[in-house]
Amino acid sequence: MADDQNTQDQQNQSGAQAGDQTQQTQDGQQPGRTFTQAELDAIIADQLKREREKYKDYADLKKMADEYQKLRESQMSDQEKLQAKLAEYERQLLEREREAAEARLESLKLRVLDELGLPKTWAVRIFGTTEEEIRKDADELKKLLGTQGRTVGGGTNPAINAGHQAFTREQIEKMSPEEINGNWDAISQWMAKSK
Repeated sequence: MADDQNTQDQQNQSGAQAGDQTQQTQDGQQPGRTFTQAELDAIIADQLKREREKYKDYADLKKMADEYQKLRESQMSDQEKLQAKLAEYERQLLEREREAAEARLESLKLRVLDELGLPKTWAVRIFGTTEEEIRKDADELKKLLGTQGRTVGGGTNPAINAGHQAFTREQIEKMSPEEINGNWDAISQWMAKSK
């Protein structure tokens, strides 16, 4: 406690000195104090030492807590041990059930979005816990965003890379014969559309 007070007093004094030095520099009388690398290293090492001193007994405390837990477990009766295991298993079961419910809900959202022709990436924007709530929310979102009647992959809303890559005339001209043969289906479709 006294060490902390002394350290704080030293820091306050050095802060006051630094303020005085800053004023002196602004007044043009004396330049501020600069520190050498050795001085900075010493200051940092001193601060690290003080911090390490604060937490030096942490490993001992952790070891003691572990030993206490083992002692406590050894003093438990068989029935208490079984009850503790049961409580842990019940906690794990609840966690698994929660994860399964989340997965079912996510699957339901994706199915509803697919049925409505909406992008699956919108699943994070859909809320509800029942199919009716999810469907209602998806319908509202569809209306708000103006995608009603335009399914993904439809005429004015093409799917991204719907199996074929679109090429420009310049790209085709730069292709080797092997590349043209490999992309012939897409190129022939492009040629048919451009006529």
